[in-house]
Amino acid sequence: MSGRDETRRGLAAWFGLGGSDAATTAADQVRRLLEINRALAAELDPARLYAKILDAAIELTGAERAFLVLCTSGGGEPAVAASRNVDREEVRAAVSKVSRTVIHKVVDSGATQRIESALDDPALGPSESISGMRLVSILAVPLRVRGATVGCLYLDNRFQRGTFSDEHQQLMELFGDQAAVAVDNARLLAQNAAARRELEQLNGKLAEKVAVQEVELQSMRDALGQRPDATPPRHDYPELIGRSPAMLDLLRLLDVVVETDYPVLILGESGVGKEVVARAIHRLGRRREKPFIAENCAAIAENLLEAELFGYTKGAFTGADRDKLGLFEEANGGTLFLDEIGDMDLSMQRKLLRVLQEGEFRKVGGREAIKVDVRILSATNADLAKKLEEGTFREDLYFRLKVMCVRVPPLRERRGDIPALIDHFLAEASKETGRPPPRITDEAKSVLVNYAWPGNVRELRNETLKLAVVSQETIDARSLRGLGEGTRQNHLALAGRTLEELEKEAIRQALEVARGKRVEAARLLGLPRRTFYNRLKRYGLL
Repeated sequence: MSGRDETRRGLAAWFGLGGSDAATTAADQVRRLLEINRALAAELDPARLYAKILDAAIELTGAERAFLVLCTSGGGEPAVAASRNVDREEVRAAVSKVSRTVIHKVVDSGATQRIESALDDPALGPSESISGMRLVSILAVPLRVRGATVGCLYLDNRFQRGTFSDEHQQLMELFGDQAAVAVDNARLLAQNAAARRELEQLNGKLAEKVAVQEVELQSMRDALGQRPDATPPRHDYPELIGRSPAMLDLLRLLDVVVETDYPVLILGESGVGKEVVARAIHRLGRRREKPFIAENCAAIAENLLEAELFGYTKGAFTGADRDKLGLFEEANGGTLFLDEIGDMDLSMQRKLLRVLQEGEFRKVGGREAIKVDVRILSATNADLAKKLEEGTFREDLYFRLKVMCVRVPPLRERRGDIPALIDHFLAEASKETGRPPPRITDEAKSVLVNYAWPGNVRELRNETLKLAVVSQETIDARSLRGLGEGTRQNHLALAGRTLEELEKEAIRQALEVARGKRVEAARLLGLPRRTFYNRLKRYGLL
């Protein structure tokens, strides 16, 4: 069996034509043509469709090579869209293997061009180097759709004169009409699919924009008191950003809290801003002119916390070479904020309870009772009710601390405040860097609004400050690629770090990406070269 017979058998199997070999009669060819047309009509992928058209043309005519030439939109130059040879392989450098003269004649006239011996054809000799392309036989039929010629099916044979007969021409003209319809349908489907994808992307961006605007509008409505339950707070709270319903509820409760001197227990998840709330209570309270002292009980070892809170006398323990005031004495007349109160051990809880009950304490190593007048604000993210059941937190202390209770909502319950918080933190970063705050796209803002924020406001602040340092002029969705992918610990690890520390780390990362090239690192950070070198000098990175 010859190679061409094998090719035909393979094509027959590909098109589902059964086991028949090459057509030997006109009736057989027509039947095969109809079957091939049905197979083409079922193919919607343009690349696969083009290959099937060309392979079928080779099989039906005995051509050595086939080229599908399509006119570009707007009346541009016809271009080779696909090519195949008898071995069903793509023709290398196909654009240089076809006669442009023949193609233009077909496209311009809408008529078939059949050349039995291209080397001897005077119409081709002067116009291009036929001998260089080694062309002998050529058959090019027009592809017509709705009366317009949209390209041509170009077949050739470099080794045999008169390859294409009248029957081949008639068959290919019929085939070309059907192939043109299939190509046009596939192109229209591809264009529709591309338009649909573009429309979906535009709709997605529009939805993101609408979502962000709705969040901002809702926040504005709440701030303006347009909701029946959104009565503006009596006091001003500039340190508490946002006027979502959840925040308005908190601020209205704080209006009541600041008018009293009672102890307040502030509850909320890590990072919600419990200390910020405590400072606002002190600033607006009766003790505003007196000290505000804050301490994290979880950050001090149990055996040192008593000395830190109550102070100690000289000689009370090794290293106590002088008397030291405790935080209660320093806060006398003012406010003492005890964060993470739920982590205090039972022994220390008992001593704290005595201060709350009696208003007095003894220094470590001291015998004299010291009277103090301190308002206690405490905070925890622990489940104190569970600790009461477990016996790890004293019930009497719990009720002493919880004369008044304030719950700070997590960020996911106040998403309407996120745009305002982002703007606030970008402005904060701008003051530190001396650069205008970067613009943030609606898409990026939508990502930030819809992120879960397990680290709450603290995480949002750290993320925004980092973006302000490492971004150039714009924060887009690509800048947020790592958000939500195991970054919570990284964000929480940044808690308490200064903007200078974040900037120093960003410069180090930029230098690593730029492989030590300072000019490239400066470009990545969007910093002028002189400013970048000054930062290198400041941070000891030269």
